[in-house]
Amino acid sequence: MSNLLKRGFYILLLLFTVFFLVSCEASNVKTLHPSELFYIHDDDHILLNATQWTIFDYGVELYEDSKSNDIDFSIRGSQVVVVATYELESNLDSTTLFNEWGIGENDMGILIILFFTRDGEDSLVSNVLVEIGARMSTYLSAFEASNLMDTYFYDPLVPDFNYDLKLMQFYFKLLEKIYLDIYDYSSYNYDSFIDEYLYNQYEYFGSIPRSQTFEFTWETILWIILGIILFGFGGSLTYIFPLFIFKGLKSPFKGGGGKSFGYWFKR
Repeated sequence: MSNLLKRGFYILLLLFTVFFLVSCEASNVKTLHPSELFYIHDDDHILLNATQWTIFDYGVELYEDSKSNDIDFSIRGSQVVVVATYELESNLDSTTLFNEWGIGENDMGILIILFFTRDGEDSLVSNVLVEIGARMSTYLSAFEASNLMDTYFYDPLVPDFNYDLKLMQFYFKLLEKIYLDIYDYSSYNYDSFIDEYLYNQYEYFGSIPRSQTFEFTWETILWIILGIILFGFGGSLTYIFPLFIFKGLKSPFKGGGGKSFGYWFKR
């Protein structure tokens, strides 16, 4: 009888833990975790699919190119991360976000946050914030980045509703600055990248993984319930536990540990 009571207690404890974790996951809506792809965070799918994948592809390529043995070790590992969000600006601390995500190795990171508002079914850009890593700031000043934003993001020839193109013009110009002025890559061609993006702008390349957090799907909950039942009948959770605990928790794309000391501007 004593063993049965103990087993019943553990079952109730496990059920309580499951429901507690589910409720925490549902209420934790203001915390931004890096996406599974790291270089692009757009859980609300504000940006076009091609825009998201382009940022990811070129973000990975920049990081790999900047790790070349021909580059001085102290400036390797550049990462440019883009966040598109409806979150109020007061809810996000860009410096904390930058440092928690560890954008860029050797502090060679850039964080671009696009704040959007809703106007009926339309999305409007309210502000753009750029945070620059501690070492990156010695190569790219806020003043220079702000001028690039004026020219390429706020390009009067591009209509406001095409914020995807505005973003990509600014994004590719930042990459041009990094490739040409920091890493001395002579092959970078801004115009060719913009032309390629325009050609693919309205294509769909597949769904973008969401934020890098553990999500309780019905499949996961069923595994947990099954494990609790087996445990209740004297079974072991040893072989079931890893199936849902470690699923989706790790991503091959992550920050390099970079820091910012609060060097940012917003337009």
